[in-house]
Amino acid sequence: MAMKADRRRVFVVTAVGLMVAAVGLVFAGARTPVRETAPDALQQRNRQLMAIELRTAGRHEAGQRQWRAQVDRIDEAVLVGDTRGAVKMWREAYVDAMRHGQWRDVMDVGDVALRIGDVAELRESPQAAARRSYLTGLQRALAQNSLDGVLRAAEAFSMLGDRAVVENCLVLAGRIAGDDVEARGRVRAFADRFVTVATTAP
Repeated sequence: MAMKADRRRVFVVTAVGLMVAAVGLVFAGARTPVRETAPDALQQRNRQLMAIELRTAGRHEAGQRQWRAQVDRIDEAVLVGDTRGAVKMWREAYVDAMRHGQWRDVMDVGDVALRIGDVAELRESPQAAARRSYLTGLQRALAQNSLDGVLRAAEAFSMLGDRAVVENCLVLAGRIAGDDVEARGRVRAFADRFVTVATTAP
């Protein structure tokens, strides 16, 4: 009888031990996906925060230096007469600017198109390429409610001789300026300069 009782106790202890181990495995299995998905969630959150910062403040300082270096390489290719290389890098810069969503970058791409000039590799006039970039930059400046961006677009279209678009830009800039005295002064100063240039242009 004593031996049977001992065997029964051993069986009970063993069964309890197996149950505890099974419960532990269940909880461990439940925790594993949390550990695996936590880095993904953190990366997603970081990407969202970076996107917000990009929309409000533009590129990070390191990214801005990289962008300027990218633009400088295009200018260097133009200077040495490597039009094919310049256009290839310009297209890459255009894609990069469109991806990052800042009006400044898109405006830069338009300026570079004009500096490349009328070359066969561009497949369109530099003015047409620049105008497309400036229009996109204007749209993004409006989306970001940026007075600097709208005035920058007005200046760009003024260089292209597109007076109608410049006048529209000034109207939009006035709306953004609102009741801000300093901002309205900037718009008025640009408008006065634009009128002077327009009246003296051939």
